[in-house]
This record gives sequence, structure tokens and C-alpha cells, in this order.
Amino acid sequence: MERRKLLAAFWTGATIGLIWGVVQLVLEVIFGVGTFLHGFLELSTRFIPVATFGWILSVTEASAKPLALLLILVVLTLTSGGFAVLLVRWPRSRRWSLSLLATGTALGTFIVALGRGGSLFVSGLVAAGLTLVLVGGLAAFTADTDAPLSLQRRQFVRVLVAGGLLLSLGAASRLLSALQVRSRPRGTVDARGLPPALTPVGDFYVVSKNLSDPLVDAGTWRLRIHGRVTRALELDLATIRTRPSTRMISTLECISNDVWGPYISTGEWIGVPLRDLLLEAEPQHPVVDVILRAADGYSDSIPLSVALQPSVLLAYGLNGQTLPPEHGFPLRLVVPGIYGMKNVKWITEIELSDTDYFGFWQQRGWSDTAVVQIHSRIDVPRGGSVLPIGQDVFVGGIAFAGDRGIARVELSTDGGTTWQEVEREAPLSRFSWVRWWTMWRPTVPGRYRLVVRAWDGTGALQVEQERPPLPEGATGWHRITVEVRAAA
Repeated sequence: MERRKLLAAFWTGATIGLIWGVVQLVLEVIFGVGTFLHGFLELSTRFIPVATFGWILSVTEASAKPLALLLILVVLTLTSGGFAVLLVRWPRSRRWSLSLLATGTALGTFIVALGRGGSLFVSGLVAAGLTLVLVGGLAAFTADTDAPLSLQRRQFVRVLVAGGLLLSLGAASRLLSALQVRSRPRGTVDARGLPPALTPVGDFYVVSKNLSDPLVDAGTWRLRIHGRVTRALELDLATIRTRPSTRMISTLECISNDVWGPYISTGEWIGVPLRDLLLEAEPQHPVVDVILRAADGYSDSIPLSVALQPSVLLAYGLNGQTLPPEHGFPLRLVVPGIYGMKNVKWITEIELSDTDYFGFWQQRGWSDTAVVQIHSRIDVPRGGSVLPIGQDVFVGGIAFAGDRGIARVELSTDGGTTWQEVEREAPLSRFSWVRWWTMWRPTVPGRYRLVVRAWDGTGALQVEQERPPLPEGATGWHRITVEVRAAA
């Protein structure tokens, strides 16, 4: 077998694999249809150790999901190229190899698409289409490799493969870039460089396990409450909106956020207390957990004792607006004091259970209680800034401790040897972050190590030891280095 033929088969098969992967990416991101990409992405979260997963998130931040998808596309491309070589190298096994590949591709795609909420028709159509792209492409472009090809046919095949490669690379680049932009908070700041006390909806951080989030039809959506209850309930959005509502300002933070990270926002939520609906359903004791399930297949739970607190909301509005799709329309959970992963979005079902339920991320080793750690950071000045000697410098940032509040914030300008209490703005609520600041006038040139620490409302000091976000939330004191120079 000529080496040139095998190499040509590899590149042709690799291109078909890339096209197959990019078609899946288009279906996922643009049309919200479940494919193998979604399955591979979720599978990777099960097998990557929690510590490694946390390190990856810390290093890559908004690029984590695009990079993971890029790696999956590379694997699919190389695997398809290798399979094409096998078809050419051992033509006798060609028929049964393609049959097995077609069966596995069709069945696997159908199961994933159906599991993501697709109808039987759509799931079948997607499975058939993706199978045709991969298996049909490999069958067509690796057939009759020993037969002489006309010059026109060879040129046609080359142009077709090259065109498919260029289109796939272009589409993948645009879609992965869009995912990265979507995952990166905008970070609007005021004239002093601090984030607004209330985060604009457009700047609110967005984190999701999905490649595309579900678009729920409010007209057909229903909230079902069942399990260990005397009266099962099924409510539409209009009915929920007619009930007495509560407005609450609360800060939400992602558990994957570093102490200096941007994945934290404050909003004014409007909705109904979860306890009102639970008491109406009349829980049948013993009840351990309240399980919340979402339209995207996500699930998590909170203890019944937490669910019955008046501050726990089923929110349908944010900052005076209807809850945006990316934040959980039509209904999401808001629980002050615990990380965002348990504030389930796109809720469709609430079940009262007599067992301790482990949700999507708990099954992967993440915290079940998810209590927010004490968190403070320096937003101004930025690390690495060059500051003028003998002039007042504004130093400020935020501090947050969930539902425990912030009692004190201190700043050190000498690496932690001495400390000074700083000013704090009155929080918008007992569940929101506080903004802090002070004026500092350096009188000696050189490098300075600025450090911030905070105490919560119970008197507990922020943990100094640095610990990565997963599985319990990041700890450590935020430190930056600035340089002070004399004016030129």
C-alpha cells in the first residue's frame, strides 16, 4: 500500500471528522440540539479529578469551555482520520466497520438528543443527518482507492475536501470565540474603578454547563411540585406571578470564582418565596432535601430547612426586568449565602425527598453545602500599576460573605505587616456585597505589596491560606504588587 494513499486517506478522513464535529457544534450552539459534543463535554467533567478541574478553570477562566471543545474537535478529527486509514488499509473489513460506526453514531446521537429534551422526530432527524455526514462521507471518499481516478475527479475531491476544511475551520473559530465572549463578564466600573453597587443585567456574570441554554416557552411551561407532599401542585407562570411577590437584593457568586475573580454580581430579584409554595403543597415528613430540576437536565438540591427560609426565592425578574433566558427564564432559585451552582435556573420541577440528593456537580465531587467563603478583593489599582510618589492613590474593591454580611475590611500596604481599617459603603441589603475604599499616599519609591482581608458578621476572619475554588470555594487574601516612582 502506497504511503501517499494512506496519507491522503488520513487527511480526507480527518477533514470529514472535523466537518462532523463542527456540524455538531452548530447544532448545539445555534439550535440547542444535543449531540455527541455535549455528551463528551459532560463525560469529561466526570473523569477529570476535582483538583485538576479546578486548576483548569482557574487558569483558563472564560476560555475553559472553548478550549475543551477545541480539544474534543481535535480528537474527533484525528480519530476519523485514523478510521479512514483503516478502511483503506484493510478493505475486507470495510463493510462491517462502516456498519458498526453507523449504528453507534446513530444510536448514540439519538440518545443524547432525546436526553436533552428533543422530540423523537428531531432526535431521529439529527441522528440520521450526523450519521450521514460522518459515515456517508467516509464511505464515499475512501471507496475504490485502487481504481484509477480521472484528473477531473481527483481535482473535484481535492476541492471538496479543501472547501469543507476551510468552512469548518471558519465556523469553529467564530462559534468558539462567541462562547468565550459569552462566558467573560463585561466588568463595568464607575469613575473610581469600582463595580456598580447593583450590577446591570447586561454585565451580570453567566456560567452554565451548556453549550446553548434552553429557550423555554412561557405559554406551555409548568412548574410541578411533587414527592413527599400531601397536595401535588402544577402551576403556570401567570399563576405564580399573581401571588404576593418579594423583592430582594442579593449577590450571587460562582463557586469556581477565585478571590480576585469576576464571577460575582449583585442584582435585585423579584419572585415568590419558595416556602409559600412548599407549605401549600403540605410536606409529608420526613423530608430531607428539596430537589430542583431544570429544563436542561440539570438538578441540585437544598435542605428543607433552608428551603423554608423566607429569603429563598423562586425569581422571575431581575433588576426590574423579566428574567433573561441566560439567567433562568422563566423561573430560577435564589438562595442567599450559597454558591451559584445551587441557585438552579430554568426550573421545571421541585421534588421533596426523604434522602440526601446529590446534584449534577455533587456527583462530580463538588461541595453539597456550598456555603460562600469570606471574599474580598482589590479592584483599584490593578496589580502591576505604576503610581506617583507623594500623591493620594484611591484603593478600593469589594467584600462579600454570603448571608453573614461584612463587619470589617482592612488593607495592608506592606505585605501584611501592618493593617489599617478602610471605609465601607452601606450594603444594599444584608445579602449583598459591600464596596470599600481608602486613600493611600506613598512617600518612598519602590515596590509595595497590597493585601486585603475581611471579617464577616459572625466575627470570623477571612481565611489567609490560599485554596483553589473547587470543591468548597476559593480562600486566601488577595495580594497585588504596585510600583511607586518619582514623577519624570
